[in-house]
Amino acid sequence: MPKSPPFIGSKIIDDVPLGDFEHLLDRQALYFGRWQFKITSSNDDSKDVSIDKIAAIYEKIRAMIVSKGLFESKMVRGYFKCEKSGNNLIVRGEKKAYRFDFPRERIPPHRCLSDFFSDGFAAFQLVTIGSKVGDEISALFGKGGYSESFYLKGFAAEAAEALAKFSHSLIRKELGLGADAGERFSPGYPVFPSLLDQRSIVALLEVRRIGVNLTKTCMLVPEHTTSAIISPDATASRWGSNIIKNRCL
Repeated sequence: MPKSPPFIGSKIIDDVPLGDFEHLLDRQALYFGRWQFKITSSNDDSKDVSIDKIAAIYEKIRAMIVSKGLFESKMVRGYFKCEKSGNNLIVRGEKKAYRFDFPRERIPPHRCLSDFFSDGFAAFQLVTIGSKVGDEISALFGKGGYSESFYLKGFAAEAAEALAKFSHSLIRKELGLGADAGERFSPGYPVFPSLLDQRSIVALLEVRRIGVNLTKTCMLVPEHTTSAIISPDATASRWGSNIIKNRCL
């Protein structure tokens, strides 16, 4: 079981250097997912390229990010008192309580996300790469730099995920958890489907302090921003993966 949270409320970390979380960036996902490269024996495929050439593109985009200061990486993490009530998790902020309602599995043992929190506290986080990189992506595209714009957009998206992993690692350390304990769950995924819950996370963490806002359709702005509730339960990660795979909610 995790120890008590180190504080109640939220804390900001400003100006997180890329070097602090770059080791968590999934290059396989970037190269072959975001950038859509393929390593094949075909000579007529425009995406057929050596891994060295892909790595050279990575270094070029990285150098652009660093030289222009395109990443303004910031994090907010917080711990809040909470209690379970059926499918609901009631989280108590400084001024009011927020109710998160999660769907249950359709098959036994009919669990839902609230089952992976004990009465006591819940952890939340939000991270952002900032707005400057989005402006640069648009500027490059407007000037006809389509490839650079595409590569930079993919890098920024994968970097936001790496920053989320980094923030999660700090929470694990503060709670005395192992490197693989617990899991992050973000609004919009099967176990946490309501994007409206972004409003509660934004309010709890007071994310306007780091320049993050929410649109009327509950999309986080700047674009490369992600939020999550974090369960310290060691079985939460395996359960969440099975739900996504089996679509049983």
